[in-house]
Amino acid sequence: MYESIMWTYMKEEKDVLSHLLSISFHNQCSFFDEITSLFITAHGSSFNAALAVSSFFTSLTHIPVSVYTPSDFIHNNPSLDWMDPSHTAVLGISQTGSSRGVLEALAMAKQKEFPIAAVTAAENSLIDRIADKTFYLECGDEQSNAKTKGFSATLLLLMILAMETGKRKGILKDLSVFEKELREEIEAIPSVMKETDLWCRNHRYGKGMKELFVIGSGMNRAIASEGQLKLMETMCIPSAANDMQEFSHGMHRALTPDSHVLLLAGDCDRQLFETTFHYLKKKGIPVLLICGWKDTPKDDAVSAGYYPLTQSVLTITAILQVISAFVPEINGLDPNRDANNDYTEEAETRTALYL
Repeated sequence: MYESIMWTYMKEEKDVLSHLLSISFHNQCSFFDEITSLFITAHGSSFNAALAVSSFFTSLTHIPVSVYTPSDFIHNNPSLDWMDPSHTAVLGISQTGSSRGVLEALAMAKQKEFPIAAVTAAENSLIDRIADKTFYLECGDEQSNAKTKGFSATLLLLMILAMETGKRKGILKDLSVFEKELREEIEAIPSVMKETDLWCRNHRYGKGMKELFVIGSGMNRAIASEGQLKLMETMCIPSAANDMQEFSHGMHRALTPDSHVLLLAGDCDRQLFETTFHYLKKKGIPVLLICGWKDTPKDDAVSAGYYPLTQSVLTITAILQVISAFVPEINGLDPNRDANNDYTEEAETRTALYL
């Protein structure tokens, strides 16, 4: 156990996020001063992070945010043609700075004269060359198929940009209450990871896991998609994600005793989460409640702590990251093993053809 490089990156997470929170982005957020509409385009984990924070960003800045995959942005986004480039920005996210789809989406937006922002961990990367303003994740290298610290850094950076932009626009008068909660949440990450690891070891969690359903609500609906993606990347098994209120509209019918269910219960839909949790336990379906409540149930539950302003997204994410590394290892698998890795080379997803 604990041989995967993922554990090393997860151990760095608290310091990475603490450092990011200490940086002043106030002046850099002048990029958004005249912006009244924001489009974000990203793949995979970066898309999930953007979707998770989009409502938070809009609430604090009063800037409507639309999140697209690069393909949808290019081929299924007619509203872009109606927007005023002097008040509309496009932000692309690529941790490596070389995601072909994101770069092509930004190139198209640039041709239409929209201002371009980028979020990346890679200075002097291809995305740097196309962006008018780049915000750096400051998370260092991450040579792993399933990203951990980079995803959490993306979540945090987008929240910081929302806070600073809200302050610049005069909408958010005081950042201290948000900063205080984020600082406490970041400080809790190592202990949350430790408790999750202990719970998984004591319960031999995920032994023989064959399929996975991850269910969330609010900001954690997108975190459910990230959890589904992480376990699919590391276990290479069928997995699915859904909204808590949508779970009963078909997905519940696919459950069997071989199904594992993760319930990401932040500060939304508590009664429905509790009902679903007890229903699954009664049916003998393996269920784990990842809980952002003040009072966490004692059995089959792991506490993420109560952070209502951010719906505990950072600590819930940390729990999912531990699970995504633990489960393959208890099944004798390297979470970072080769699993059709040559597809990205075949599809040239890291090649920017327009450059």
